Amino acid sequence: MKLHPEDPRLTSLLLGELPQDEAELVERAIAADPALTIAFGELQTTHRVLSSGLDQGELKLYARQRSAVLSAARYADKSGKVTPLRSGIKSPARFLVPLAAAALVTLAILLLVKLPASDTRTTTAPDPDAPQTLAMEIALLPAPGPVDYSADPAARPTASSSLIEAATAHANALNADGGQYLRKIARQLSSQPTPDAAVLPPLVPRKMVAAAEHPTLQLPIRSGRSSLAWITHSIRQKHELPPSNAIRLEEMLNHFELRPAGSAAIAQGVTLSAETISCPWKPSASLVVVSLRGAKTGTREITAKFNAFPAAVRSYRLLGFAPVEGLPAGNLPNRLPEKSVTTLVLEIEPAAPTGDLGAITWTVGGHDAPPVYLSPGSPSEPSDDARFAALVCTYALWLIGDQAGMLDAEVLAALARETATETLSADRADFLNLIDQSLNR
Repeated sequence: MKLHPEDPRLTSLLLGELPQDEAELVERAIAADPALTIAFGELQTTHRVLSSGLDQGELKLYARQRSAVLSAARYADKSGKVTPLRSGIKSPARFLVPLAAAALVTLAILLLVKLPASDTRTTTAPDPDAPQTLAMEIALLPAPGPVDYSADPAARPTASSSLIEAATAHANALNADGGQYLRKIARQLSSQPTPDAAVLPPLVPRKMVAAAEHPTLQLPIRSGRSSLAWITHSIRQKHELPPSNAIRLEEMLNHFELRPAGSAAIAQGVTLSAETISCPWKPSASLVVVSLRGAKTGTREITAKFNAFPAAVRSYRLLGFAPVEGLPAGNLPNRLPEKSVTTLVLEIEPAAPTGDLGAITWTVGGHDAPPVYLSPGSPSEPSDDARFAALVCTYALWLIGDQAGMLDAEVLAALARETATETLSADRADFLNLIDQSLNR
């Protein structure tokens, strides 16, 4: 059985709605496909987080309420009537109207999952892979990023020896078996959807770097995915913005599967693609969305570097991968598991209106791969995935107060309106709903 990571049968399996024979087929498909394993693990994590957040003891829907929810879910896309799910607060950001029906269906499903018709409870066997003894000091660390050339080492304190040791162990585990390790972390953190700010390591956002001084930057190829769950819990359960060190742009990006539609190259089954799009908060700059997609079979050792052309680039920065304060730069993980995807975004300030901005040079298994040249932009419309990546970056920077003079709620709301469509996938529609709730909390 061949399944896509967004196949609804994954959700049906999670909710116990599949016949036994079909459930067994789906389980075998998940076990044989790492991408499905990751997707199903994320569904389980989301289910646990939402179940915990929605827990109201023995409260149940009245019969008439349950009937109304089922009816709304069944006919929401047929009635033509849009019913936005609002908190009652008047909002200037009305970009989610086309998504209200989808949101209503999602809410109905969540309510039915949480509020069963009977008091029957089931128990789940303990997960043998659950990292019961993994230190939180390690689990809460972000994936390591490259050297931050914008930082002044003399002005920063040195991290404790225990934190340095934890970061080294974290990087080594990511490199040894990144996919399985990240899934273990996600399972452990699902029981703590919003870690206290005091236990999260302090992060130092990256700033722009002069291309003439540092024309080359090594690129990371692995990222965690915990941050979006923390943000969602803060907004929807605590009704407050999350602490800045819980906002990890790279983890938010890699919560979604993104396929930039620009230049691409393939080597040993691994695909590297890059698409340039206008920067939403700085009209003079561009964003380059980079995607590394693993081979269909087998882990590959990857290195990748951004090489800015100083004649064409004034400055640049890698968005996200903010270093932990006081930690020295370490070796980046270089193993990309099969069928895994890592998305990166570079912000580039051009020095010239035309000409390539630079190139991404990379190796697979120690052998040079075809470089991917970064054009300043395409005359055609950017892909939906590149536009969505730009929205994720904009939201993350707005949350931490980056670019405060140029990026405000109005810019974020306008970009969200441009991104909203009736064909948006459920996870992206929910993300737009989260932005709306953040703007009008």
